[in-house]
Amino acid sequence: MRSWKPSALVAGSIALIVAGCQAKAPETADSSAPPAAPAAEHAADQSLSLVIARHATELMGIPGVVGVYEGETDGRPVLRVMVLSRADSTMKRLPKSLEGYDVEVEVSGPIKPMNH
Repeated sequence: MRSWKPSALVAGSIALIVAGCQAKAPETADSSAPPAAPAAEHAADQSLSLVIARHATELMGIPGVVGVYEGETDGRPVLRVMVLSRADSTMKRLPKSLEGYDVEVEVSGPIKPMNH
Protein backbone atom coordinates (compact mmCIF):
# COMPACT_ATOMS: atom_id res chain seq x y z
CA MET A 1 0.00 0.00 0.00
CA ARG A 2 1.30 3.44 -0.88
CA SER A 3 1.89 5.97 1.86
CA TRP A 4 0.32 9.44 1.66
CA LYS A 5 2.94 12.12 0.83
CA PRO A 6 1.39 15.58 1.16
CA SER A 7 4.63 17.27 0.03
CA ALA A 8 4.48 15.46 -3.31
CA LEU A 9 0.82 16.39 -3.73
CA VAL A 10 1.48 20.06 -2.96
CA ALA A 11 4.56 20.23 -5.19
CA GLY A 12 2.68 18.56 -8.04
CA SER A 13 -0.32 20.86 -7.61
CA ILE A 14 1.91 23.93 -7.62
CA ALA A 15 3.69 22.74 -10.75
CA LEU A 16 0.32 22.38 -12.52
CA ILE A 17 -0.77 25.83 -11.37
CA VAL A 18 2.48 27.42 -12.53
CA ALA A 19 2.25 25.68 -15.91
CA GLY A 20 -1.32 26.89 -16.36
CA CYS A 21 -0.40 30.47 -15.44
CA GLN A 22 2.27 30.90 -18.08
CA ALA A 23 1.39 33.56 -20.64
CA LYS A 24 0.81 32.42 -24.21
CA ALA A 25 1.76 34.59 -27.16
CA PRO A 26 -1.28 35.94 -29.02
CA GLU A 27 -1.77 34.68 -32.54
CA THR A 28 -1.24 37.52 -35.00
CA ALA A 29 -0.59 37.86 -38.71
CA ASP A 30 2.84 39.33 -37.90
CA SER A 31 4.68 36.59 -36.01
CA SER A 32 7.75 38.82 -35.60
CA ALA A 33 5.90 41.06 -33.10
CA PRO A 34 6.91 40.40 -29.48
CA PRO A 35 4.28 38.83 -27.22
CA ALA A 36 2.33 41.18 -24.98
CA ALA A 37 3.75 41.65 -21.48
CA PRO A 38 1.58 40.31 -18.64
CA ALA A 39 -0.24 42.84 -16.48
CA ALA A 40 1.82 43.95 -13.45
CA GLU A 41 -0.55 42.40 -10.91
CA HIS A 42 -0.35 39.03 -12.66
CA ALA A 43 3.42 39.18 -13.06
CA ALA A 44 3.86 39.41 -9.27
CA ASP A 45 1.45 36.50 -8.69
CA GLN A 46 3.25 34.34 -11.23
CA SER A 47 6.58 35.14 -9.60
CA LEU A 48 5.18 34.06 -6.22
CA SER A 49 3.95 30.84 -7.85
CA LEU A 50 7.47 30.18 -9.06
CA VAL A 51 8.94 30.97 -5.63
CA ILE A 52 6.50 28.48 -4.08
CA ALA A 53 7.35 25.87 -6.72
CA ARG A 54 11.07 26.28 -5.97
CA HIS A 55 10.67 26.05 -2.17
CA ALA A 56 7.59 23.85 -1.53
CA THR A 57 9.52 20.61 -1.05
CA GLU A 58 11.97 22.26 1.34
CA LEU A 59 9.19 23.94 3.36
CA MET A 60 7.06 20.78 3.45
CA GLY A 61 10.08 18.91 4.78
CA ILE A 62 9.99 20.95 8.00
CA PRO A 63 8.29 18.90 10.74
CA GLY A 64 4.90 20.43 11.53
CA VAL A 65 4.37 22.04 8.09
CA VAL A 66 1.28 20.66 6.33
CA GLY A 67 0.83 23.04 3.37
CA VAL A 68 2.08 26.04 1.40
CA TYR A 69 0.02 28.41 -0.72
CA GLU A 70 -0.30 31.94 -2.13
CA GLY A 71 -2.10 34.44 0.03
CA GLU A 72 -2.66 38.17 0.19
CA THR A 73 -2.31 40.67 3.02
CA ASP A 74 -3.15 44.36 2.61
CA GLY A 75 -3.25 43.95 -1.17
CA ARG A 76 0.21 42.40 -1.48
CA PRO A 77 0.99 38.75 -2.27
CA VAL A 78 2.44 36.67 0.57
CA LEU A 79 3.58 33.08 0.91
CA ARG A 80 1.46 31.28 3.51
CA VAL A 81 2.71 28.23 5.35
CA MET A 82 0.14 26.04 7.10
CA VAL A 83 1.35 24.35 10.29
CA LEU A 84 -0.03 21.88 12.82
CA SER A 85 0.71 24.31 15.67
CA ARG A 86 2.99 27.21 16.53
CA ALA A 87 5.55 24.89 18.11
CA ASP A 88 8.93 26.57 18.62
CA SER A 89 10.64 23.69 16.82
CA THR A 90 8.62 24.49 13.68
CA MET A 91 8.52 28.28 13.94
CA LYS A 92 12.27 28.78 14.28
CA ARG A 93 12.90 26.77 11.10
CA LEU A 94 10.53 28.86 8.94
CA PRO A 95 11.98 31.83 7.04
CA LYS A 96 10.53 35.33 7.59
CA SER A 97 10.68 35.92 3.83
CA LEU A 98 11.60 34.07 0.64
CA GLU A 99 12.89 35.80 -2.49
CA GLY A 100 11.36 39.10 -1.39
CA TYR A 101 7.93 37.74 -0.38
CA ASP A 102 6.83 37.81 3.26
CA VAL A 103 6.13 34.39 4.78
CA GLU A 104 3.04 34.20 7.00
CA VAL A 105 2.15 31.27 9.22
CA GLU A 106 -1.37 29.89 9.51
CA VAL A 107 -2.27 27.24 12.08
CA SER A 108 -4.47 24.75 10.23
CA GLY A 109 -4.04 21.63 12.31
CA PRO A 110 -3.76 18.29 10.53
CA ILE A 111 -4.89 18.01 6.93
CA LYS A 112 -6.44 14.71 5.87
CA PRO A 113 -7.86 13.57 2.53
CA MET A 114 -11.65 13.59 2.28
CA ASN A 115 -13.40 10.23 2.23
CA HIS A 116 -15.39 9.61 -0.92
